[in-house]
Amino acid sequence: AADVPAHLDRNKPPDDFVALNKSLRACFVCRLIKSERQFEDTGCDNCPWLGLQNDRGRVADYTTTQFSGMISVMDPTTSWATKWLHLSKAVPGAYTLTINEEPPGNLLDLMEDNGIRRPNYD
Repeated sequence: AADVPAHLDRNKPPDDFVALNKSLRACFVCRLIKSERQFEDTGCDNCPWLGLQNDRGRVADYTTTQFSGMISVMDPTTSWATKWLHLSKAVPGAYTLTINEEPPGNLLDLMEDNGIRRPNYD
């Protein structure tokens, strides 16, 4: 789980949450949202073939800060939202609704090599 400050924690200034949001990244392939550090520490839970763990360069290349909207998924197998977003086989977590930039070309090649369809970000 992301290190998100408690919403009503009086000991945390409101700008802590703003700063955290700026460090959040979304996987270009599955839309999973984590902090940059979490992607570096554990990789992408849905896309281990990306090789993000312990590779800051790949995290920068294959994740993005340019996303809009967020949904929390507790049980992907029963959620109508995960069916709508094509995430019913994904792990529980936070996901973006829309990625606002095109994935890099080398990622598209890597996806093709792994038999993964290009995601629809709309």
